[in-house]
Amino acid sequence: MTRPPPERRLSRRALLATGAAAATVGTAGCVGSSGSLVRRFDESDPLVTYNRIGKGSRPLTYWTSTFYMPAQTGNNQPELSPLTGPFYRTLKRRSAQPAAAPALRAQHAEWAAAHPEFRVEVRYPDARDERWHDALVDRISADRPPDASTVNHPWLTDIRGALQPLTDHVADVDDFFPFVREQVVRDGELLAAWKYTDCRCLYYRRDLVAQYADGQPPRTWDDLVAFGRAVAENEGIAGCLHYPSSAVSLPLIWSQGASFVDDAGDPVIGRPANRRALVRALSFLRRLVESGAAPRRTARVESYEQMARAGREGTVGAFVGGSWQIEKDFKNRVEGDRWRRWGVAPIPVHESGEHVTLVGGWTEGAFVPGNGPAARATKELVAKFVEPRSMGRYCEAAGLLPTRESLFDDRSLFDPGALPYYRTFRRLLRDGRAQPSVPVYQTVVAAFERALRTVLAGEETPEVAADATVRAVTDAARGT
Repeated sequence: MTRPPPERRLSRRALLATGAAAATVGTAGCVGSSGSLVRRFDESDPLVTYNRIGKGSRPLTYWTSTFYMPAQTGNNQPELSPLTGPFYRTLKRRSAQPAAAPALRAQHAEWAAAHPEFRVEVRYPDARDERWHDALVDRISADRPPDASTVNHPWLTDIRGALQPLTDHVADVDDFFPFVREQVVRDGELLAAWKYTDCRCLYYRRDLVAQYADGQPPRTWDDLVAFGRAVAENEGIAGCLHYPSSAVSLPLIWSQGASFVDDAGDPVIGRPANRRALVRALSFLRRLVESGAAPRRTARVESYEQMARAGREGTVGAFVGGSWQIEKDFKNRVEGDRWRRWGVAPIPVHESGEHVTLVGGWTEGAFVPGNGPAARATKELVAKFVEPRSMGRYCEAAGLLPTRESLFDDRSLFDPGALPYYRTFRRLLRDGRAQPSVPVYQTVVAAFERALRTVLAGEETPEVAADATVRAVTDAARGT
């Protein structure tokens, strides 16, 4: 699953959000999600804390990640005495993305001020080492879902039947990038609020591209092999690295017009044209290693950070990474403007291919049926994440990409300058594609990543690895 960077400097928007949140004060209500204390709130109690949104008497439940905690820590809880157990339990509560906490706090404070009769009790499944997806599916199956939850977009297929329409609460659905509408709109209804995104791109050293590629970043697979080999031979560093993950490698398949599954979720990778595309992609990766463009150790790369670290250390010329890395892994971690020697470009394609990128991000869903007060309040809590002002404020603070294209043009809501190369990322998002939300896809990911590693390591030929992938996906679909 795709997660935002853990920390970055506060931006102009985040500082504004801090003031907005601090200025908002509510009135009455009861305690938070532990259920162990019950009391009324007064003017001295904050409207938003790490485990509570609002101070009303009518409770709603909300599951989310510590990345989206509306407080930097759980230690700012005036309603909890230092002598009580609940206080000590908050000591370990820390936001995984503290720079964005003020923006989220301001957003939730606005919702709470508009819904004074409600309070939201916030629960963090990821902080409890729970299998969040499984717990959510189990609760839905038992007809006991939380009222709202953050949802990783690949989970949507498993919970789509329980998601309540947000269409009446979200304006201008056509403003979302095409991949959002393809994934979360069904029968004209918006079923989830996709609150931010990211994409994959080619990172390349500008100075090396100027010297060995006439100033043009590699556009095709052949270009990348030639560039990587020249860098390796002349500079004595890795010409390129390839992280053998599905997120980085699926565009190699998609750009050829091929796919692992069809729109219905049925495996189609065994069809001749799709299998040929898989073999071509694996053969290209094997050629990177055999030509010397990439070192054999690329089969052992296990994270985006490994590639970024090589970039910071000056030991690689190019790699496919995530849009968030230019800010998180380069700009914030190297001295001065040395990060600028890294440029970004579309992922190279097969000679006849079309550029495509894999997108990520998390969504929000509501599960309270009907149109009663609780259902409306819950849907508006969720819809608030994709309101232009809230989305712009959050994405600017977190260094992430909005899913509304209009925000790239409205500096009063989102300063795109907060994220370097945003113009390139915007163009890439127009051709963005999300991993399909179908049950068999976890098998697809596992089988594909096995093939990537064995081919890069020279343990299997592309043809053998492709056949093993086709068998694994087909057998999983048959239940064998």
